[in-house]
Amino acid sequence: MARLAPRLDRRVQRTRHALLSAFNHLVLVRRQRRIRVDDIVAEANVGRSTFYEHYSGADDILLQAVKAPLGPIANAAAGWGDVNSVTHILAHFWENRERARDMLDGRLDTRMTRLLASMVEERLAGRSFAIPLPLASRQLAEAALAPIRGWVTAEAPCEPAALARAICRCGAAMVAALGEDPIG
Repeated sequence: MARLAPRLDRRVQRTRHALLSAFNHLVLVRRQRRIRVDDIVAEANVGRSTFYEHYSGADDILLQAVKAPLGPIANAAAGWGDVNSVTHILAHFWENRERARDMLDGRLDTRMTRLLASMVEERLAGRSFAIPLPLASRQLAEAALAPIRGWVTAEAPCEPAALARAICRCGAAMVAALGEDPIG
């Protein structure tokens, strides 16, 4: 019995990898913005029920797929961003700004913000702040996403590197400011 658990874990990992790979492939090769569960299961060659064992829907797998690209932005929001990594991700967002707009300023906006906030919270776990960590993480995530959101929706032109520097500096300054309670 003890040998079944690791094997099952590998099977789950393989299935999740197949589904995420199928989703990522569809994102790259399709012009249409909405990718449906039927499209993903066909590409991954798995059944719908298998898909729903792992994800609640197409938006859920999308959020899982963007976790890795959001990593450098979460690092920046948490105060230890790498400008080159953030610049690279921002350039990718710009090249795919139609999809980026959907995620950051469309129907997924709130879920993307929550996802980034949870990633920031993980990075700051154990730190002490003037406000509860979930609120601080939400504030930091919003501060990082707000200029990106405005940028991909063409509110103002900006070079990715300049925006990356601003996000990294702002994250570091905000984390420092949130760590102290000047009033108390």
